[in-house]
Amino acid sequence: MEIAEGIMPIVKIRKRLAEFEMRVPVWGLTVFTIDGYIIAHRLFYETMPQNIEMAISSMSAGLITISEDFIRMVDVEKGFKQVLVDSLSPNESPSFSILLRHIADNVMLTCIFPHTLQLGLVSFEIENLSNEILEIVNEWDVKLHSDTVT
Repeated sequence: MEIAEGIMPIVKIRKRLAEFEMRVPVWGLTVFTIDGYIIAHRLFYETMPQNIEMAISSMSAGLITISEDFIRMVDVEKGFKQVLVDSLSPNESPSFSILLRHIADNVMLTCIFPHTLQLGLVSFEIENLSNEILEIVNEWDVKLHSDTVT
């Protein structure tokens, strides 16, 4: 058994991600700290098109850079809460999108979803999920990696 499986806040967050999956057909969700520690993760391979993993992998390096820049931009005083990145197919139409959202001081959420999914629905549900995760993080006695914020 993984150590994280027994940590109650992580169990609660994983439950919220599973509930989200039932409402919104996204391809994946990850909750992580800004220093890269993955708190909870769900990836729904059965709903992803074949060979999409390669496109996602290719974007990962760029997303790391974007994430680092986003983390510097995300400051409560500046008002930034989220960034949307669209991936284009060879014919220049959107293939999938990745939404990166700030939840708490050092906790982020990323969501990958197909372009066919309505952005308004995803944004609305991500807002609700973010609020639920924020409540869980606020209940957590341990401040997540606060001394390692970059």
